[in-house]
Amino acid sequence: RVVPLAFLAGIAAGTLLLMLPIARAGGLSGEPGAPLIVALFTATSALCVTGLTVVDTPSYWSPFGQAVLLLLSQAGGLGIMTGATLLGLLVTRQMPLRGRLLASAEMRSLDLGDVRNVLRLVVVTTLVAELVLTVWLSLRFLSWGMSPGAAVWHGLFHAGSAFMNAGFSTLPEGLAPHATDVLFLSPLMIGVVLGGIGFPVLYELRHEWRTPARWSIHTKLTIWGSIGLTLVGMLSVLLFEWSNPETLGREAPAGRLL
Repeated sequence: RVVPLAFLAGIAAGTLLLMLPIARAGGLSGEPGAPLIVALFTATSALCVTGLTVVDTPSYWSPFGQAVLLLLSQAGGLGIMTGATLLGLLVTRQMPLRGRLLASAEMRSLDLGDVRNVLRLVVVTTLVAELVLTVWLSLRFLSWGMSPGAAVWHGLFHAGSAFMNAGFSTLPEGLAPHATDVLFLSPLMIGVVLGGIGFPVLYELRHEWRTPARWSIHTKLTIWGSIGLTLVGMLSVLLFEWSNPETLGREAPAGRLL
């Protein structure tokens, strides 16, 4: 019961924040805050990291609103109970059985003895991955002519959105105008994959990456299933859209593959 109630509380808090006038572009100039249904849908989408939107993110939400989306996606991607357990560890230096059970359930880690180690990996992996992605993307945005402040903000937002599989973008028209930019899409794809396969899998790969035969069923299904689904999806899109002038047909072969 605790996990869904925590998500409901997070959605409620996110909805209230997104309804504030300051969360909406132009809100400080007299624009009203977002309607309840827009704020509720967007907060739910962000916390549950689906990326579905009913408004244009960069033009509808202010920097404050975008920051709320980023924080909600971080909380949802890491797991609210994972974050609460980490906070408890920082404050008390102890992890009670209840906290380990909740974190284990949310991270799908069956071995309670591994929970503390997986939580350490959560912190290190998240910080390192998002930092590297932020630097890489910020440099790419700078090369597009953005100001340093804007480049770092867009880099940070897209790094968090990619690693948490949140699917939000602060760029006008999203990623579509950059569909053949390998230096922009590559770090996003890497972040999506690392964040998508899950921390228990990363923890196991950290120790057993040289011996696939010793991987657990969960890790094998995750790794080979992800590779298979990605390749099947890619080949399916290529098969149906290769000559479509409205989609891939207008790009060079390398761009279609990317």
